Amino acid sequence: MKEEDRIPRDRADEQTVTSLLSHLQEMRQAVPVNYQLKSELKKQLLQRMKELELQKTDSVVVKMPHNRKKLLRVCAAVMIAAITVGVYSWWEKDVLAVDKQGLLTLPAHTTEEQVDIDPTGKEVAYLVSPSVIRTVSVDEKKHPLNISLPATDGEYRALSWANHNEQVAVVEQSGKQARIWIVDIPDQNNVSSSRLLKEEENVTYHSPAWSPGDETIAYTRIKDGVEEIWVSSTVSFQEWKLAEGSQPEWSPDGRFLAYTKAGKVQVMEVRTGNISVLGDGKWPSWSQNAALTYTSPEGVLVEAQVDEEPFASKELELLNLFGEQVVRGSWSSEGNQLLVVHRDEQPKSLVISLASR
Repeated sequence: MKEEDRIPRDRADEQTVTSLLSHLQEMRQAVPVNYQLKSELKKQLLQRMKELELQKTDSVVVKMPHNRKKLLRVCAAVMIAAITVGVYSWWEKDVLAVDKQGLLTLPAHTTEEQVDIDPTGKEVAYLVSPSVIRTVSVDEKKHPLNISLPATDGEYRALSWANHNEQVAVVEQSGKQARIWIVDIPDQNNVSSSRLLKEEENVTYHSPAWSPGDETIAYTRIKDGVEEIWVSSTVSFQEWKLAEGSQPEWSPDGRFLAYTKAGKVQVMEVRTGNISVLGDGKWPSWSQNAALTYTSPEGVLVEAQVDEEPFASKELELLNLFGEQVVRGSWSSEGNQLLVVHRDEQPKSLVISLASR
């Protein structure tokens, strides 16, 4: 067979693969990825590649030096592998756009528990000194606001913004004394005020989290090295133990409680008490009633759907944060804005950014 007879067919084969990949990209942009459909498309792509290879093997080729033919085979294999890996990676990930990169840069000693986002995703609150909370407007339409906390000899370690009220819950540790305060955020008509919700000796409190209706606050209680999740009512003196673990987070509809235990993210259905393990990670946060994200040990955000069997999980890629290890991701209660906490080593600091879908 003459060389000029082969070239059109090779180009047609290449065009077939290109068209197939282009078709897959159009489908990915038009509809959400369905896992069964994804599997079928992968099979079709691999099958087409095999058919092309068989056609090349069965056809008569122009003689060329052995080394050149070997080089072409290697290049073709590398190209196919690169395309396959790229398609697989593209299928397995979702992307979040970072709208506000480096919104805040906080001292290195600041922890991820000392910052939170308001329900609408328009303001961020964080601890700036031993007894002051500062709120910052994301769109800079409001001036920063400093809120004084009760003057004590303790250390304020964590805060959580309420879902519906202009309030934050703040954890204080004073020696062996642990306290939870509820602080009102002032506005044009009201001044700031604080009230003590909970106080206990010989324990440590961490990671407060408001229930969907703000009637209760869940928190981590540590005594004798044992981590437990307790709940205190914001309207009465009732309190109770809910589970063993830490870092509690309620789903928006109150059906589930996500938390960590022994380095794994778990989800408990509150009504039945059934517990499911999602995977290794920390700091779960709900974006929808049955969807949450958490941080993997590698510093990557993972999203899981808890209403599917088996659970469907995928990595979330944050544009403009390539190479950054995420410490924590916290969704606003309306589920539109994601507070991203990551660390900068040069210079050492805690960096706060905002992302959205």
